[in-house]
Amino acid sequence: MSASNVTQESLAQSLHQTLSPTAQTRKQAESFLNAIEQTPHFVVPLLQLVNNDATDGNIRFAAALYFKNFVKRRWPQNEDSEDLLPEDDRKIIKEEIVQLMLTTPKKLQLQIGEAVSIIADNDFPEQWPNLISTLVSKLSPADYHINNGILQTAHTVFKGWRSAFRSDDLFTKINYVLGQFTEPYMQVFVTTDKLIDEHAQNKPALQILLHSLALLCQIYYDLNCQDLPPFFEDNMAQFMQTFHKYLVYSNPNAESGDDDVASDLEEVKASICEIIALYANAYEEDFAQLPQFVETVWNMLTTIGKESKYDGIVSKGMAFLRTVVRKPGKRSLFESGDSLKLICERIVIPNSVLPESDEEMFEDEPIQFVRRDVEGSEAGSRREAASDLVRGLLDQFSAETTQAMSIYIQKGLERYAANPAENWRDKDVALFLVTSVAVVASVQTLGATKVNELVNVPDFFTSQIVQHLQDVGSDSHAPIIKADAIKFVNTFRSQLPREMLVQALPLLGNHLAHPSPVVSMYAAIAIERMFVLKNDGALVFGPADVQPLAEGMLGHIFAVLDRADTPQKLAENDYMIKTAMRIILACRTNILPLAPAALNKLAQILSEVSKNPSNPRFSHFMFEALGSLARFSCTADGAAIGQFEATLFPIFQSILQEDVAEFMPYVFQILAQLLSVHERSGSLPEAYVNLLPPLLQPTLWSAQGNIPALVRLLQSYLQIGGAQLARDGQLQPILGVFQKLIASRANDHHGFNLLLAITQFTPKDSLKQFLKPILTLCLTRLQSSRTTKFTRSFVQFIASVLCIEPQSGEGVGIFMDAMDSIQPGLFATVLQNVLLEAIPTVIGWIDRKTVAVGFGLLVASIRFSGDVARLAGPILEQLAAMLMDTRVKETKTIANKQIVDGSAASAVAADEDLDTLEVEDTGYQASFARLATLGDIKIDPCPQIDDATLGLGQALRPAQAHIASVVQHLSAPAQQLISAAVAQASQ
Repeated sequence: MSASNVTQESLAQSLHQTLSPTAQTRKQAESFLNAIEQTPHFVVPLLQLVNNDATDGNIRFAAALYFKNFVKRRWPQNEDSEDLLPEDDRKIIKEEIVQLMLTTPKKLQLQIGEAVSIIADNDFPEQWPNLISTLVSKLSPADYHINNGILQTAHTVFKGWRSAFRSDDLFTKINYVLGQFTEPYMQVFVTTDKLIDEHAQNKPALQILLHSLALLCQIYYDLNCQDLPPFFEDNMAQFMQTFHKYLVYSNPNAESGDDDVASDLEEVKASICEIIALYANAYEEDFAQLPQFVETVWNMLTTIGKESKYDGIVSKGMAFLRTVVRKPGKRSLFESGDSLKLICERIVIPNSVLPESDEEMFEDEPIQFVRRDVEGSEAGSRREAASDLVRGLLDQFSAETTQAMSIYIQKGLERYAANPAENWRDKDVALFLVTSVAVVASVQTLGATKVNELVNVPDFFTSQIVQHLQDVGSDSHAPIIKADAIKFVNTFRSQLPREMLVQALPLLGNHLAHPSPVVSMYAAIAIERMFVLKNDGALVFGPADVQPLAEGMLGHIFAVLDRADTPQKLAENDYMIKTAMRIILACRTNILPLAPAALNKLAQILSEVSKNPSNPRFSHFMFEALGSLARFSCTADGAAIGQFEATLFPIFQSILQEDVAEFMPYVFQILAQLLSVHERSGSLPEAYVNLLPPLLQPTLWSAQGNIPALVRLLQSYLQIGGAQLARDGQLQPILGVFQKLIASRANDHHGFNLLLAITQFTPKDSLKQFLKPILTLCLTRLQSSRTTKFTRSFVQFIASVLCIEPQSGEGVGIFMDAMDSIQPGLFATVLQNVLLEAIPTVIGWIDRKTVAVGFGLLVASIRFSGDVARLAGPILEQLAAMLMDTRVKETKTIANKQIVDGSAASAVAADEDLDTLEVEDTGYQASFARLATLGDIKIDPCPQIDDATLGLGQALRPAQAHIASVVQHLSAPAQQLISAAVAQASQ
């Protein structure tokens, strides 16, 4: 389709169809959009649609969202990926996008703003030098609708600096902005303050101006977050005077009419608290106004209302106080009189009470309640801020704070004991405060890693926690207390003695069946975390500890998931499916007796959620559960593979036929795992043979997310039946896939992974047959589009061929014959001009070993003669540089040759890699997520070699007399390394 055929109307229709409840309609629309977005100037009608006021608001939003994702997919440029967007389209977007930010509604601005941020991250300032001058030129002294669009755009560009690492490039960019932006910014800031005073009684105008001030405050933080610019240091008094004015500002016309929604004035005050916290932390010596702000924030926190709209101010205000109280030089602000007591009584305690809105969320939106509590929220909560403030106080006033808080904790526990049904909130607060006081340091993976020495955590567990866990039916009047008790165990799991954890584990397992979804989810989370807990490097709960409890736990989990009435509701609860995965992993091969029932339940879940995949995390853990179940069951009993294939193949077939794109990469990985079980048979089962031709169809390889998984599956095919594939004429179509992959900068490394499997697992005669066209393709790509990644991968492939039959040097002969058949003497030119410089860039342990041995064999070979022989010295010099590079660390995995079974290839991850498996560590992303339970095939062309340097010495030893003169002319470090390697090999 040409760009001229793409109209606003056709786009609007397709975008409308992407919102359809019918999966087939959505898929067709998405396929259409995917096709037309690749045409030049597609972005023109898309931007026109976003900016069209006559278009339905939902369609405009869908267009803005599509534009943002379009930019995310196609804008970035780097050496290892194709340029996916024509330069003309880039120019059009940069010309139009600022105006879009000025004219579109706020809801659309947020989407367009993210696109601006992506473009700025890649292009600003080098390829977008006029961005700031364009923004400044459009500022208006009167039209604050326009100004707000400009300020929003500026904040979108600058806000990434808040989390950026300090670097010369970053400060160059910041200084570039400061040079053009600060004076106009100051003018708008002063004018906005003046206009707010003038329009104090004009509510509509005041709201617009306060929104401007909120953006100005956010930009102030952006511009000051990395360092204190001289401009802001010189004008600090004026800015701080204005900030203080608005921190205490009150005007009924500025108030929000909704108690749950913060107005722009509340946003301004919250931003000011962030600014003064930044200054207190980073620029304390220059911040003369700090004591005034401490008093103001203190007073504000003790008088502000409990409405949700004030949550941002309260949490940011407490964060400011925490920053100040942690400064040793500011102790005097807090140690006088009853300061600590008043902070605890008037600030900490009132903000530690669970809000009524949270109680409602506990009952009505359990998933959201748990997710916010476990993962946190961007805005933060009063409770979280109160807890952080307590920890700040503990830094400087540990004994005093502990004593003060203990009084309130004890009072709460006593009130609860007097009337549990009526006073359960008192214990809720008490348990929250105990955690706040007791936890000195924590990490998500371990819970509390350091506790307050003045708090006896095990004693509190025995006296106050166990009572809530012994009976699932207890605390029916207040399930929140049960949730609190489970959270306590989870938080202090690293601090409680093992016997207490052993006592708690079956009780937590029982609570998986609790009728409150929040309680059951907290139980799942706690169990999952306990099963990855280690003590002195060993799991606290081994397979023998878990297996007796596994059947009951899995039964409760599957019962909870069975209650969902739609695929979307089922997929919401990723906490439950993650715990099911962890139970299977924790059982290891002991899971075998439970495998048939677990497989059937997981298959039912897979079949259901495949109808409408909606939660990538749920999907990932579900497939990890299936992968781990298959792995350990088939390890314990090879015959179990039949049941897995019989159960899963029909579902996989349906997923492939229905083109469920989200699940296809997972299906290919599970197929690779199941196929690997057949390795001992030495041949490919008929079902897999019949599946191969469809797997090689170009349509499957057009989806980027499929490529790594399909390559991994083809590697398994080659590992199991390389000779069979060669005999049946299937190598040629597989090499066709290789040809497609290496033509792409983004996928060429996948092509080489496939090629290494062909080299390793197919007969030498087959490799000889295809090596010339393979090398021709690689050399053509080197000539047309050379990148560092491609050259390095090519070097590694050449080395793998050179390592074939190292004793006889046959690999060197195979390679040199192929190169000479392309063009005599060509290899010397390519080696000198391209390959040599890539050798030191090889960093993988197996890859370095292969390159060292392979190129060592080449130098030592009688075939290494003529024009190419003059390169012996440069090759040895580069090999020495590679081996002297310390970027490869000797780890347990590396020391174990990075493979599990000691063979030339291994297809599973080591057990210890699965002990603490986290989705974030597996390369998880929406398009492709590698299953850790499968692992990579580690192809080692020279498995007999344990040490790369020794391997080089062994390769060179037969020719040591011949190369002696060459070694003498090497640099001293290289000469020493080569000589030592040969000497060691001769011993």
